[in-house]
Amino acid sequence: MRKVIVIFILALTAFSGCKKDDFYDKFVPEVLYYEKDKVENADFVTTTLPAGTTQWTVKARVSAPMHLKEIKLYKGTDLLETYTDFQLSPNVYNLQRVVTGITAETTMKIVAVDADNKTTTRTFIIKVN
Repeated sequence: MRKVIVIFILALTAFSGCKKDDFYDKFVPEVLYYEKDKVENADFVTTTLPAGTTQWTVKARVSAPMHLKEIKLYKGTDLLETYTDFQLSPNVYNLQRVVTGITAETTMKIVAVDADNKTTTRTFIIKVN
């Protein structure tokens, strides 16, 4: 019985030095693009529009275990929008933005930053037939 108590005390001592945040510090924000209404394929990063189509709705799920701080949406090198209000859902944000005037291959980019200033950038390419 004494050995069990000693082992229990050693285990408590070992785990008392661990912080909950240490686990989440290893993860950066994640950006996943939607093909339809949800993330069906984590590798979905390109689409081809039919001839004559000049707009596309860019949809993405942006998440961060350490809370989102900022999301920036770019069309090429032009900043379209910055999102910073994550009070209702600080860990996950579903982004939807209609992009118009697409006449040639267009690159969309999302830059996500979490509360620890870890950054993830993911691009999406819109091709035109």
